[in-house]
Amino acid sequence: MNSSTVFAVVDDLGALLLLTMILILAAGQIYRAIYAVAAQSLLIAAAAAVLAAATGNGDLWVIAGLTLAVKAIVLPWVLHKVVQRMNVKREIDPVIPVGVTLAIALLVVVLAFHLSGSLGPVRQAITGNALPVGIALTLLGVLVMATRTTALHQMVGLFASENGIFFTAMAVSGGMPLIIEIGVILDVILAALVMAIMVLRVRSTVDEDIAALDRLRG
Repeated sequence: MNSSTVFAVVDDLGALLLLTMILILAAGQIYRAIYAVAAQSLLIAAAAAVLAAATGNGDLWVIAGLTLAVKAIVLPWVLHKVVQRMNVKREIDPVIPVGVTLAIALLVVVLAFHLSGSLGPVRQAITGNALPVGIALTLLGVLVMATRTTALHQMVGLFASENGIFFTAMAVSGGMPLIIEIGVILDVILAALVMAIMVLRVRSTVDEDIAALDRLRG
């Protein structure tokens, strides 16, 4: 696979990654945000596979498989189960309107590409538009966490932000050392499990308090 083909594929995947980020920002239901971040992780796995084929880096094949299994399947499944357990139907109104959030997101994307374009010779050594896309994904993930009021949606923003860092690291450096990438994935798994337990615990406590109040009223 020649460099021009790799550049084109990475650029296409980057555009799709930005699209999934817009879907997450615009999602009114948490289910849609979970599906979008799962699709985003699937695209990250595809990018790792493309770079593995282009560079011959065997570690990237391992990362592609782990990303597909853990971040595109297992973690979204865990979030989905938490949503079902909590019986969440719709996200609470965001801190700022969705339209304003999308306008801010557009400005963030434009700023990321502008800053990347100012790098000059350094920019030319980077695979496709991986750097501005990665920066934009990371900042937009932070935007999700800042503008959403539920822990589940903020968790989705955390995953999206981490995907941006992951995508940039893979494309810019041709793959981080395997042990570092596995460590990052394990950190994400731990964060997801801890937050899921906290969310379920809070919901359980609230339900118990409501039941106690009902008994007192009865």
